[in-house]
Amino acid sequence: MRNGLIYTFFTLWALAALWVTVKGFSPLGEPSCVELPREDGCWTDEEQLRRGELVVVGDVMAHLPQVDAARVGYEHYDFAPHFEGVVELFAEADYVVGNLETTLSPRPPYGGYPAFATPEELARDMRAVGFDCVTLANNHSIDRGVGGLLATVAALDNAGIEYVGARADGYAVGRTEPLVCRVGDFDVALLAYTYGANVPQPAGVELNLLDTTTMRRHIESVRQRVDCVVALVHWGVEYALRPNAEQRRLAEWMQRAGVDVVVGSHPHVAQPYEAWHNADGKAMGGVFYSLGNFISNQNSPHTDWGLAAHISLRQQGPNEPELTIRADTVRRLRYEEGGRLRYGLEMR
Repeated sequence: MRNGLIYTFFTLWALAALWVTVKGFSPLGEPSCVELPREDGCWTDEEQLRRGELVVVGDVMAHLPQVDAARVGYEHYDFAPHFEGVVELFAEADYVVGNLETTLSPRPPYGGYPAFATPEELARDMRAVGFDCVTLANNHSIDRGVGGLLATVAALDNAGIEYVGARADGYAVGRTEPLVCRVGDFDVALLAYTYGANVPQPAGVELNLLDTTTMRRHIESVRQRVDCVVALVHWGVEYALRPNAEQRRLAEWMQRAGVDVVVGSHPHVAQPYEAWHNADGKAMGGVFYSLGNFISNQNSPHTDWGLAAHISLRQQGPNEPELTIRADTVRRLRYEEGGRLRYGLEMR
């Protein structure tokens, strides 16, 4: 009788242990449940939501009144106050890109239009506020020739800001090939092109032009190894509030060639943006024809505000990523304080 009780006890204990083991067992290759917010339970590893938020802003210009406003001593400059109004906007992004429409220099003389040269502290303060990358494919990037491009790239390197769109071949400095960056949980390729420059292109400098042969080669080189392709293009007519036929034609060509989002600059005023959808009506990127100015000293109508483009990537489990676009309005502030002009930005 005693032996029977002992045998029954151990049998029940073994069955209970086996039930606990089986209940908690997750076969190899099948993920265990990961506790994440979900109404009907929890997400498995395959079901987790992947996210990425890219923010692109318009023209970062530095006319001489802006340089004077940033001066804090003999040849010392602080541009940080100019950007205080977008700190929260940039903090919400995984990666921030802008159009650097000036060259950078370690020493004077500095200059505004038509041949821009700005204290290199601008790069330091852009990085501090959250800029990760700038496009150099614009009509002012070689205003100061090879030396200006070399100094600009050196200042960006020192600040920790990436760049794309121009290169000094003889010095192996700069970048014209696509830049692949990490945006949240996604790989994004940045391509940059311009209609041209304000000065003849010096020997040894390569500037990415709006040439469809080169553009197609760049697109094909990255299309299969990234989640999203973004083209930063310098095009259109200055101060025109709507895109022209050439902008529309080229945007359609880029879409067919494999670009997911086109972001335009050069007009210095904001132009409309359009979302693209696939045959099922799913959001698949789009085109911002012009973001307008980010910060400048321009006085023409509509040049004191621009757009901050949001490119959002979301993917649930094995589904195709959803790519949506939207824009915030950013307004340039310019006011007098202590007998000096001051500059800032505010979200509208």
